[in-house]
Formats: sequence, C-alpha cells, structure tokens
Amino acid sequence: MSRNKINKYKKPQQAKAKNGKVHVVNFSSYTKPEVKEVYSRDWIEYGEDNNYFQYLIDRYNGSPTNNAAINGIADMIYGKGLDAIDEEGNKAQHDEMHELFSKKCLKSVCYDYKMMGNAAFQVIYSKDRSRIAQVEHIPIQTLRAEKADVNGNIKAYYYSNDWSKVSSSKKNVKRISAFGFSNDNIEIVYIKPYKAGFFYYSPVDYQGGLQYAELEEEIANYHINNIQNGLAPSMLINFNNGVPSEEERGLIEQRIYDKFSGSSNAGRFILAFNDSKELSASIEPVQLSDAHQQYQFLSDESMKKVMVSHRIVSPMLVGIKDSSGLGNNAEELQTASVLMDNTVVRPLQVTILDEIEEILKFNGIELDIYFKTLQPLEFTDLTNAISEAEIEKETGVKKDSEAGSESSDDEEISEEVDKNLKE
Repeated sequence: MSRNKINKYKKPQQAKAKNGKVHVVNFSSYTKPEVKEVYSRDWIEYGEDNNYFQYLIDRYNGSPTNNAAINGIADMIYGKGLDAIDEEGNKAQHDEMHELFSKKCLKSVCYDYKMMGNAAFQVIYSKDRSRIAQVEHIPIQTLRAEKADVNGNIKAYYYSNDWSKVSSSKKNVKRISAFGFSNDNIEIVYIKPYKAGFFYYSPVDYQGGLQYAELEEEIANYHINNIQNGLAPSMLINFNNGVPSEEERGLIEQRIYDKFSGSSNAGRFILAFNDSKELSASIEPVQLSDAHQQYQFLSDESMKKVMVSHRIVSPMLVGIKDSSGLGNNAEELQTASVLMDNTVVRPLQVTILDEIEEILKFNGIELDIYFKTLQPLEFTDLTNAISEAEIEKETGVKKDSEAGSESSDDEEISEEVDKNLKE
C-alpha cells in the first residue's frame, strides 16, 4: 500500500446557531478518530490527540453494557487456554509452546484484541538469535506504527508509556522493530484484522456502538449529578435589560454553556446580582414531560445498540439478564451460544492463532493449535466434526490413549459426544 494513501476520518460538521435573539446550545457531535501522518514525526498518530486507545478504555470503564460485552467475549476468545491436537506425538513441542506463551500473556492479548481492535506480542530472542526464548504481552495503547516504507512495509513500532505526554521529539519514545524486519533481540508482532480502507490500525469491531456507550455513560453521569444537586430541572434564562449585540450574545451564551451545560453540571445553581427587579434576569424551569420514560427509552436503546455492535446474539451469554428468563428459553440459549461461538468468537480466535503459529514456526514447532472452548458440552455443535481431531477442537476433550481405558468422567463425556454426533 502506498504511504501517501493513509486513511483519515472526517469530523462531522458542527451545527451552527442561527441568527436571532433566541439561541439553542447544541452538544458537541461525536467525532471518529483520525489516522494521520505528521511530517516531523516518525510514527503515525491514532486519534486527533494521538490518544484514541485511551478513548476506547474510557468507553469500556464508563459503559456497563460495553464493559460486560468486552469482558464476556474476551473470555470466550481465550476459553480454557491454548492447546494442540498433536500433543501425544509432539509432547516436547507442546511443552515448549506452553513455556513460550503463558496464560497471563494470552489472556491479555485476547482482552486487548477485543477491546482495542488490535493487540501485540513482544518476542525476545536467544543471544545467538537461533530461537525465540520468550513471548510477552505488550499493552497495545503504548504502541504507534512507524511510517511505512515505499513497499508498504511497517518495519517498526514506537513505544511510550504515555503518549499524551509525547511531543514531536523522540524523548521517552523507544523504537522496536517489527517481527521479521531486523536482527534485534526484541521485536513486535502486531495483530490486527484486515479492514477495508485501514492500514496502520484497525478499528474495533463494535465501532458503531461507541456513541451509544458514551450515551449510556452520560445518562448515568447526569442522574448522579442531578441527584447530588437536588434534582433541579433545566432552566430557561431571560435577560431583561435589552438585547446586546450579536458578539455579546455569543460571548454570554458561551460562558453559560461552559459553566452549566453537560451531564456533570446537572443541578448547578445560578447567582445573579441586579440593579432592580425590573432589570433582573428571569429564570424559568423547563420541565421535561414524561422524563422518566424518555430516560428509560434512552437507557434501553443504548444497551440494545451496544449489544448489536458487539453482535451479541443473546444478552445472557455475556451475563446480561433479559426479560424472557433462562428457564423458558433453554433451547434458544443453546442455539444462540452455538451461533455466537461460530460467527463471533471463532473468527477473532483465528486471527490470533495465525500470529501464534508464525511465532512457533520460527522455533520449528508445527502444531495444530486451538483455543479450548468454554461452551458447555451439551451446547457443542458436532454436525461437521468427522474426525477425532475435529471433535477435540470443538469440545476440548482429549482421548485417553495412554491408559487404554477412560475414567468415569471421560466415559460420560464420550457418551455425550457420541450422542451429539448421532443427533
């Protein structure tokens, strides 16, 4: 890809106030991140302030629905951990794989990948660089891509613990080569899915739900501040001492907006000093009819839209209770679980597994790897599983070939697998 064709988001135009004596103050429009190349810097910025990953973290911390969805799907991606089908014939390779990739490392990468849309491994080579000695997770928010070369290759990433404090200089910024582009002892394996129109960074798969995650935050923030400040209603402010010039009206409007607008300013009071009662500013409460119903609608709508953006088939799969009840929809829940596992979780796993296989290949490790599923055995879809290897991938259950016989628990599992196959 040409380095000149860098994807950029455009900001939506702000609504302009109309000329007149009555002004309506509009909230700021939601702005998507910019991926931009700055001439004086060697890295590509992500977001208007080069801190878009922090925006995603804030949406995760502030929205309960977004938080539950990310946690639930990240857990599903990791499942019960990394495993391989060829364990019996390649025990040494299997053991080396688990030495390279710790549970903590893999869990963190799965979490980053779901939450940030990108993730990264830090590979550490042996002294003679003949093999990879260690693999560690590196927080994705600490990395920025280097400008691509003329062939479209990203040869390095820049590391900083806090990009909000980084200026145009390289102070407190460290360059780390990308995997396969250097002879350094440490390299970065950057994981990102293909998205049309994107090159340096990939947007999150729930990009369309971020506005609603932020709305959910603001609703909660508004209610908290309003309760703490006495449940004061919104106000209509009239100035009775003549009509000022357009410039003065704009200045007054901006000062009132800065001081009283926003969910964090709900319930603030206004203190006014006047020469006389006739010239005093009048403040009239603006009561919102059926306010509780409107806020309930916004709350419900935000939750639904966030779940749609995450492609959650049933909210109960990520720990969100719906009105139908688990007992009455057991069969529907099973169908939803299988559907989500195949259409949402597996594709996310594949991208991570592809990069893990590249790392293992450097050490000469050839294994058929997979993440052991969290799916209950009775929910497992074995329709297309023909061989024992495919059954193992679907269920995470291994055949006990060494002992020649199975334990009572394994017998129950095998019977359940056979039953599912027959069905």
